[in-house]
Amino acid sequence: MSLNNLKGKHEEIDYSGVKVAAVSLGCSKNRVDTEQVLGRLAEWGCQLIEDSSMADIVVVNTCGFIEDAQQESIDTLLAVAASGKNDQKIVVAGCLVEVFGDKLLKTMPEINAAIGVHSYKNLDRLMESLINEKRICIIDRPGHDYEELSQRILTEPPHSVNVKIAEGCSNRCRYCLIPKIRGPYRSRPPEAIINEVKSLIQKGTREICLIAQDTTSYGKDKVEFPDLEGLIKRIMTGVEQHFWLRIMYTYPSRITDGLINLIAEEKRICNYLDIPIQHASDRVLEAMGRPYRRRDLDLLLQKLRSTIPDLAIRTTCMVGYPGENITDFKELLDFVSDNRLEKLGAFSYSEQKGTAAYTLSGQVPKRVSKKRLQKLMLTQQEVALKENMKLCGRVFSIMVDKPSGNAGWYYGRSCYQAPEVDGGIYFHSKEQLFPGQLIKGRIFAASPYNLLAVAKNNAGQG
Repeated sequence: MSLNNLKGKHEEIDYSGVKVAAVSLGCSKNRVDTEQVLGRLAEWGCQLIEDSSMADIVVVNTCGFIEDAQQESIDTLLAVAASGKNDQKIVVAGCLVEVFGDKLLKTMPEINAAIGVHSYKNLDRLMESLINEKRICIIDRPGHDYEELSQRILTEPPHSVNVKIAEGCSNRCRYCLIPKIRGPYRSRPPEAIINEVKSLIQKGTREICLIAQDTTSYGKDKVEFPDLEGLIKRIMTGVEQHFWLRIMYTYPSRITDGLINLIAEEKRICNYLDIPIQHASDRVLEAMGRPYRRRDLDLLLQKLRSTIPDLAIRTTCMVGYPGENITDFKELLDFVSDNRLEKLGAFSYSEQKGTAAYTLSGQVPKRVSKKRLQKLMLTQQEVALKENMKLCGRVFSIMVDKPSGNAGWYYGRSCYQAPEVDGGIYFHSKEQLFPGQLIKGRIFAASPYNLLAVAKNNAGQG
């Protein structure tokens, strides 16, 4: 089937022979968007395939958060165009469209259409334009409320699924484009979240990861909605089955005592918390527009460790923010060494036109940022290795993700490791195992990121 054989109005077209593939770049929130777009296209009868080179339409959902992500998006678009068939239509979607608008169509003849993150409700207009050989760029303003699009078509193994609880961000950090790209914070109705979680669990999902730009802001924009703690309580009440609930993207100053106690008390909530701090220097935090300081972070971590001794904490840090000096950077290194966080990701500051930080003086040279990033990650590797070595000899419940390499070897995670962003556990089992299965495994070796284990049996309950 070629789109060249289809003409007319969108609602008059039979899409049953149209092959569609998608490439999703960037964060897990982007992937959820991609899956909803695929769900809508599938509702119209499109045939979804994995091989983009054989597709009639390829949707590339892009990331525009930092310069490296923007470049990856452009490189991917060019690679898709180079490998596809002659009559293939390429749609660039998502954050890159919000950043560059119709300039993408003007500078990249390989692209046939562009659609922004707030415009997926207008997929019918986009499809009609593709069919009628018209190039189009659709960019709408964000709505007042969270907008549901369609039932998702999962593009990753269904035993572990991200569930988005909000869209947009109202934090206004001075380095970040997300509020301009995604719009202000809009909480998703709790009933929709609970229904999706229940449906996924009933279909066999064993792990739910709650995601948003800031999960701890949930409900603050809607007086009739519960807060994050209340939402999670409703989820737990509505679902009887055993599963892992994982909380991602929590804002340090919005982690309440109630949420901490809930994690400690509810056995189905993973003893894991993702807390992006960005920095630990008071001077840099103030310049970033973050409302907390080093002492606040220290007190928060102390409270978390004392209430939930078995807690694994992940954070994200930025180096090279304008004005960051060697003293500021040393404060960050000291924080990482002193607090011994189990997981840490880091990146260098990237100038983004349209942010408050773009005009700041004291821009840190990229070569300096690169060296600081390397030093930070080496420091964290030392911390992570020591912490992982303490786990040797312990028995964990391990969720099987996939087979790994030689026969009998598998890759999985404990509840202390999030999918995609953290390391995992490689383990050997004499029994054949399947994704989503829970087994018991004894750790016998460790690296900074991954663990090695031997499966004891397949009777683990999480």
